[in-house]
Amino acid sequence: MAAFTTAEYMAALSRLQIAPHHLKMLQANYYAPGKTITATTMAKIMGYQNYNAANLHYGKLGRLIGQELHWIPLPKFAVNVLVDFDKPGQEWLWIMKPGVSEALEKLGLVGEEVPTIPEEINEAEPIFEGALKKVIVNAYERSNAARAKCLHHYGCKCVVCGAILSEIYGEIAQGFIHVHHTKQLSEVNAKYQVDPISDLRPVCPTCHAVIHLRKTPYSIEEVKQLMQAQKK
Repeated sequence: MAAFTTAEYMAALSRLQIAPHHLKMLQANYYAPGKTITATTMAKIMGYQNYNAANLHYGKLGRLIGQELHWIPLPKFAVNVLVDFDKPGQEWLWIMKPGVSEALEKLGLVGEEVPTIPEEINEAEPIFEGALKKVIVNAYERSNAARAKCLHHYGCKCVVCGAILSEIYGEIAQGFIHVHHTKQLSEVNAKYQVDPISDLRPVCPTCHAVIHLRKTPYSIEEVKQLMQAQKK
């Protein structure tokens, strides 16, 4: 296929009103080690049942971008507009094309912090109606790189209740999940470096809110026990 420039990818992405779940797929590929990912890992991150669904949805995005670039791919190779292929083992690798990764960077679609704040932690001080609400944001949960590594390991299934939001709300919620930092901010110092595997966990928004219903957050195990107690 023809080699497209960063500028061409930028123009195509700008013209295309990219769906949230397609953007999450691009971000998952971008933040994967070496910007390389398998369909199986992509499916895990997005909450799909298997790699076929990842192939289907990433391929659909490839076709849409291909149309913007006036490139018509063969059905099985639509994703080739976004990635190069390699197969050193049993699974094919999707290696993001440099032009795509550079376009995402220049368009501000990837970066050190995610554009939305998944968690706000209230300071222990009086709140008056009509007053501004002062909050502390857990920056470790806003790191795109840390979030991506966490989801690469755990997937986007809530570790508390087991919910996969796309199975409840459909396509609009594909790949959507909060990432919870298990260490309290009081336990870390300026030299602390987050470990995405041991320190972060994927949790649904409801469970995340319950975790922070008290000043000292509930642990994941405590919230699980609360749920189990209601089932007895």
